[in-house]
Amino acid sequence: CLVLWTGEEGVRLYAQGLGETRSARNLLRQAQLWAKPSTRLAVVMRMYRMRFQETLDPELNLRQIRGKEGIRVRETYAAASRETGVAWQGRSYRREGWAAADPINRALSAANSCLYGVCHAAILSAGYSPALGFIHTGKMLSFVYDVADLYKADITIPAAFRATAEGTEA
Repeated sequence: CLVLWTGEEGVRLYAQGLGETRSARNLLRQAQLWAKPSTRLAVVMRMYRMRFQETLDPELNLRQIRGKEGIRVRETYAAASRETGVAWQGRSYRREGWAAADPINRALSAANSCLYGVCHAAILSAGYSPALGFIHTGKMLSFVYDVADLYKADITIPAAFRATAEGTEA
């Protein structure tokens, strides 16, 4: 019997009671790849290629790769702004200031929250650790953020900008 502990609107998964927990194979593989700096960086580079179809200089370190990723993501926001006509002033999210955010930032936060929930559920059901991230570190959902980032440019960013364009008057 599968049991899930979910949050409001079912978009957050806090725990689960069954899944690929009969074997630690996937978790052990994740930990092995994470623990060795060279294999960890190889995973980061592979994730980058999945997102941007670009081969990186093998001499780059994690900080440099994060910088390149940040530039590419900012370009994605700007392109979505141009395509939809939605004004873009930059990414701004503060949990305590939800109402103060502009419509596009609220749409992005809502879309990303849903994506995080889906990724979290998939990660747990496959027997991986949501906390053991390769790009993101130090959070209980670091690997969730890593996996979700693979899809944001194709799913949540365009959807949030389209929804904002359809839902606001110019």
